[in-house]
Amino acid sequence: MRKKILLLCFLLGSLAVFAQDGSLKINQQVIAFKATRLEINNDGMPKQCYVVDDNTGIKTQQLLFEPMHFHFYTSAKAQEKMNGAGFEITAQNADSIVWNANSTSANLKMTVQGKMLSKGVLSYHIKISAIKDLLLTNMNFHIPFEKSASKYLSGLGEKGGLRPDTVRWQRSNWKKVKPNVWIGNDSLGLYFSLSNSTTLLPIGGAMQINVKGGSMLLDVHADQITLKKNEQLSFDFNLIVTPQTAAELQVPVKKKSKFYQKLAK
Repeated sequence: MRKKILLLCFLLGSLAVFAQDGSLKINQQVIAFKATRLEINNDGMPKQCYVVDDNTGIKTQQLLFEPMHFHFYTSAKAQEKMNGAGFEITAQNADSIVWNANSTSANLKMTVQGKMLSKGVLSYHIKISAIKDLLLTNMNFHIPFEKSASKYLSGLGEKGGLRPDTVRWQRSNWKKVKPNVWIGNDSLGLYFSLSNSTTLLPIGGAMQINVKGGSMLLDVHADQITLKKNEQLSFDFNLIVTPQTAAELQVPVKKKSKFYQKLAK
């Protein structure tokens, strides 16, 4: 019992430290928060997350193998080609930065709203609407990690520790296993949490994490999505690039997902 109380005090103290220091700055679509840099692509999605040396400002580690992105397939070999129509900062202060971006294809329109908070939480609200009646045979959202930044995994029903070769999650299992996962190494990582307000994933939607090519890929996917003209679907999630404090480094891997889940609320 005493050990549980001490651990709870430690976690609460760590959250307080995390929230108290640090402010946000942005320069040419790169958000600076403590030692972390988050580069935003023209479509509003994260292009790269990396850490810089406090003294030299030189990049020391990077998280992503390539930018986070969507695939919208209309057949086994054809997919919608999304074209960015602009990136705009809509609100900015030391505590938060908000931006919008729009992308369109022949059949789809995607509106991305991102918001970065000074406590380290990055929330995304994405709306996807059909320009005309459409069947998506498959939809994928990809977070491609550098293999060196994906040594450990916590969440998705796993005990937490060295990342298994393959981890799978089904939306039909949402009540038992929440779609929250932390992936990282000894000094850098990413927490991903899928919101239950998401409508782009039907009951057959799923998530899979495994090595693919040169990257370690987190793939959220669904198939056979029928959209009527002007019908709108949502895809909402939270991200936290970790760690931001020395105290977070002391959180055991098996507790990482729950630790950041509390912060993301």
